Amino acid sequence: MPRYHNINGENVQFTPEEEAARDVEEQAWIAEAPARALAKVQEDRRAAYEAEADPLFFEEQAGEVVDGTWAAKRAEIKVRYPKD
Repeated sequence: MPRYHNINGENVQFTPEEEAARDVEEQAWIAEAPARALAKVQEDRRAAYEAEADPLFFEEQAGEVVDGTWAAKRAEIKVRYPKD
C-alpha cells in the first residue's frame, strides 16, 4: 500500500527512497520497544519510591512505623511495576 505525505495541502506519494527510509525508521522503532518499556517501568518505580517508600524509610528510622514497612512498600512497588 503506497504511503503519502502532505505537502502544502496536497497528498504526495512517497518516492521509493522515502519508502525505504520510512521502513528503516519503523524497524528501528519496533526494535527499540523493549528498551522504551523498561525505561517506563524504571520511571514509574522511581516516582513510586519517591512518593510512597521514601517517607516510610524516614518514619521507620524514627521509630514511627514498624521495622520492615519500608522494605515491604518497596517490594509492593516492584510487583506493581515488573521489569518483564
